[in-house]
Amino acid sequence: MLTAGALRDDGLVQEESAVAQALRDAILERRLGPGSRLPEEQLAEIFASSRGRIRRVLLALAREHIVVIQPSRGAFVASPDAAESRAVLAARRTIEVGVMERPCQPLTDEAIGALRMVIEEERRAHAAHDAVAMIRWSGRFHLELALGLGNAVIADIVSELSLRTSLIIAIYERQNATCCLKADHDLLLGAVSDQAWAEAGRLMSRHLLEIENNLDFSSPAPPATSLGLILKR
Repeated sequence: MLTAGALRDDGLVQEESAVAQALRDAILERRLGPGSRLPEEQLAEIFASSRGRIRRVLLALAREHIVVIQPSRGAFVASPDAAESRAVLAARRTIEVGVMERPCQPLTDEAIGALRMVIEEERRAHAAHDAVAMIRWSGRFHLELALGLGNAVIADIVSELSLRTSLIIAIYERQNATCCLKADHDLLLGAVSDQAWAEAGRLMSRHLLEIENNLDFSSPAPPATSLGLILKR
């Protein structure tokens, strides 16, 4: 499965990339919450790796803005404040609406099929009330859409912003809200498939604003998560 960060050339060797992806997945799926401490020694033990490799992984994730490294304190999962969160969401609107309005290429039949598969998986997640799967498939839709429209550079940016958005949702989401409205992705795919680019841009803008409207920036951050409980599975 293509996941957030899968497109990124982070300069890590294979073992390090696997650790980085495991941490990205834990953050994306809300198993590893904002503010959670990421001690090198414990991570090295959990992943049967060296502290030097773990340090490289944490530095790579810090460049993606999902980990913060504090001098004399160590590494933590990022916990964006309201101002940073709004900036991330504004960047997503600028980039993803722009992709809809000025695509590099129309969707191929193969890309449309892949997106329909993602939407079907998302429907199953909603039906099962599986919040983790909903977040994963929602992010997958946005990433596959950017890839399908022919801009791998934008897809890489969308990958990072989607992961940062998952952190923001984990902190600020209103109770009983959903990260993406169930019908929105169907409507977006229909407009893009028909090459109705202005309509696709309008729908994407509305869609991302709805995500922001589901957030309460006065909410306190959730408690940090125990690393051992999350990753020793």
